[in-house]
Amino acid sequence: MTAPLCQIALSVADVAESHAWYRQAFGLLPASGTNAFKGFFASRVQGIPDVASSCWWLMDGQDFFQLELFQFHKPKARPLPDDWRPSDIGYSTIGLWLADFDGVLERLAELGTQPLTEVQGTPGRRRVCVRDPQGVLLELLEEHPLESGHECDRQCDAAIVSVTLSVADLAASGEFFRDLLGLDDCDIQLHGPEHEALWQLPGASSQRRVLRAGQVLVELAHYPDARPRPDDYCLADLGILNIAIGYRSRRDFNSTYRRCLAAGVKGNWRPLDLGTWKVVYVNDPQGFSVELLHVLPVWDARMGFKPGIEPPAIPAKYARSH
Repeated sequence: MTAPLCQIALSVADVAESHAWYRQAFGLLPASGTNAFKGFFASRVQGIPDVASSCWWLMDGQDFFQLELFQFHKPKARPLPDDWRPSDIGYSTIGLWLADFDGVLERLAELGTQPLTEVQGTPGRRRVCVRDPQGVLLELLEEHPLESGHECDRQCDAAIVSVTLSVADLAASGEFFRDLLGLDDCDIQLHGPEHEALWQLPGASSQRRVLRAGQVLVELAHYPDARPRPDDYCLADLGILNIAIGYRSRRDFNSTYRRCLAAGVKGNWRPLDLGTWKVVYVNDPQGFSVELLHVLPVWDARMGFKPGIEPPAIPAKYARSH
């Protein structure tokens, strides 16, 4: 069985604001956080010189899965360009299944967040897109793409079910995620041409491939007119920064990492191994960052995989003034 996708990481301007927004809008659950990602080891893992951040975690109804929110204090994160499009090369979209589609839309309206377009689809199969406070594109789905995917362990109004990447080379990306990371090809068609209008690209043409990593789908999209990342792109730039493949077994982690090395896919640094957890960020040939993360279950509470734990305060020297 393929290792699950255990994390989607976002760079945000105000971690407290984004954390509250996701909790209020979707009922996501706090799962602790840390101010320890700074200095030598964090810089080596993330590939960002002299990095410092506050990181807060949220969980939906799935085991061993988290939404990770980074507020970078050093370097300061840059916003998405005003003309950013979902077809631009990079991580583009997060898909969320909603147990209460209408209720979530009402809560979003109360928070001042409006859909980008009219709701599309028939009752039971509706979908629409919104932007989070950082401009990250979120697709809200009334129908779960996996038949058994809604069987969650905790009561929650939403579950993250997919992440979409806009890639320059569909075949190369497919080989990386399938052959090196071990994701499974699946015959689910997550999107068709009619859905391009939801993210305000009506009439756009794209080829798509869907792979499965546990309960989350990884969708690769190729647009012929996709714009490349800017030359000065930094992992700390606001938006989706990477995803993580999770391992409970050190042997499985090591096996995946060896496949990557054999294919010439290197980490920013050697795996950081602290015994109870082990991590490395690898970069595919197209510049996509993917984290490989091994966590023993006894360490879940400290690593953001146990719900109900409030995050620590941001250090005073980094606290934003309002």
